[in-house]
Amino acid sequence: MCLSGCVGAQGLSDVKPVAFLKGESGTLSEVKDSEAPSLTVANSGEASPIITDLLNRRSVLASGSAYDQVAQAVLSTSSGVAEAELRASKMRAVARSKNWLPTVGPYISLDSLGELVAGLLVEVTLYDNGKRKAERAFAAADVEVSAVALSQDMNDRVFDGLKLYITTAEAREKASMAERGLGRMREFNRVVSERVSGGASSLSDQRVVRSIISEMEHEARTHREAQQSAAAELATLTGGANLPELTQATGLSLPPESLTQLDVVRAEAEAKRAQAEGSLERASMLPTLGVTGFLGQGDNSSVDYKGGGLGLGTAAEKEASRAREAAAQAGVAKAREAAARKRAQLDNRLSALKRQEHDSADLVQQTRANYRIFQDQFEAGQKSVMDVLSVYEQMIREELKHIDLKYEIALTELEIARVSGALADGASI
Repeated sequence: MCLSGCVGAQGLSDVKPVAFLKGESGTLSEVKDSEAPSLTVANSGEASPIITDLLNRRSVLASGSAYDQVAQAVLSTSSGVAEAELRASKMRAVARSKNWLPTVGPYISLDSLGELVAGLLVEVTLYDNGKRKAERAFAAADVEVSAVALSQDMNDRVFDGLKLYITTAEAREKASMAERGLGRMREFNRVVSERVSGGASSLSDQRVVRSIISEMEHEARTHREAQQSAAAELATLTGGANLPELTQATGLSLPPESLTQLDVVRAEAEAKRAQAEGSLERASMLPTLGVTGFLGQGDNSSVDYKGGGLGLGTAAEKEASRAREAAAQAGVAKAREAAARKRAQLDNRLSALKRQEHDSADLVQQTRANYRIFQDQFEAGQKSVMDVLSVYEQMIREELKHIDLKYEIALTELEIARVSGALADGASI
């Protein structure tokens, strides 16, 4: 009767005694392992908007592309730490979703006369100022924070794998360019050596050529070592998966600016958790009302009133709790501002890199044309071999700068996708 009369009372934490007795939905039932990870707000049946947003995210990597194959290989070898933390949070939420039910436990006592009293002790909370409701809200918000952390972890992992993949391709292309230039420089060295032997050129010309060759040999070795290092690290990250070779940097589809960055989503989830934690702290300071029943030798029951331990500092503690909630909400605004600035910075950087790459491509074409002209003039006896060598060296340097810019564009696009959380499908995560 007490339970039925208090169903509508404020702070009852949504107790449903009638449904509990009849075994209706929302009551204590067997939780199967496959049902436990359901990402819904605990004890409400409502889908979490934060988790729904995470699930609906789509990868900017084209399905079946080389980038997508790397991403799948990286995801398949994940250590599972973030997944384990999310599952733990979900199971805690499942446990908290049943905290409105009565607690039943054994009771054994030996009285002063030496008589043993045993039975079952049943405790039901009638009024708790919303404490158990706040516990459920906190557990549900904790699941959301863990889900965002998992999404960030997986996107960062894919970013690391793709960065190594792009770095490997860049080092390979630059090493090939340097080696091709090195082969041509050795041919120049042969020509200069013959001219020195014939007295047509001085030894200083030969020293200059050999110095350039030494520099290019060092550069080629450096790029090959960088390629091998990045490839070995990528193989460790992907478990030695057989990946296609990236022959040239391909552009990524940029995520829309309307897509909320993961840092903002995490700040929102943490603010929601802080709000639930503050409600729980304030409810714990207030008294509760409950019923205790004993089933055994001499059944009896009692109504219990437990004080919240009010003191002179209680009001200040409540204000501090509300201040923490306000700080968490301010953190959301700060995260939004930082995210907008980060996206603007990356977009401007990408635009500048594309302009520089276009200018560099034009400059490469000009140096190639100059080299062909100087080569023709050298064969006609109008230019010296050192003039041709100087133009050729400049052409190789411009080619290497152009390669740098191409892959810098790819890495910048990758960074934009990472901060937006668009390197992996949310459902696959």
